[in-house]
Amino acid sequence: MLEKELHKEDETRIISRLKSSGWIMAAGAETLGRAALTYENGRIVIELEQDNEQREMVLSLTSPDGRGVTVYPVYGNSLESTLDVLVSFQDRITPENFQEMLMELVTACPEVYIQEDEDGDPRLLTAD
Repeated sequence: MLEKELHKEDETRIISRLKSSGWIMAAGAETLGRAALTYENGRIVIELEQDNEQREMVLSLTSPDGRGVTVYPVYGNSLESTLDVLVSFQDRITPENFQEMLMELVTACPEVYIQEDEDGDPRLLTAD
């Protein structure tokens, strides 16, 4: 399968799975043909955007006071298990427990990077 077709198939699967779990499309995402969705559980806002160059997502977690982190799950061939984890913690994740929730993501996804401030370099998260 060509890489462009693979990204389109991933996009379709991401949108379908997350929308059926209560996520909403980001403004303009459908017009632009992008997998960009948002979920708010009352304690944290989760924004997800598919990277169209790699089999990776950009996941932003923002607390009500504006603090946030950016997480880069490089899902490769593990898209389904990565989506399973996102859906499983979408209502449980909070600013206090997000590190613990991200460890669940590490077990499902081959590589997960975290960037804790805009100027810092992303670092690989490990289960150790």
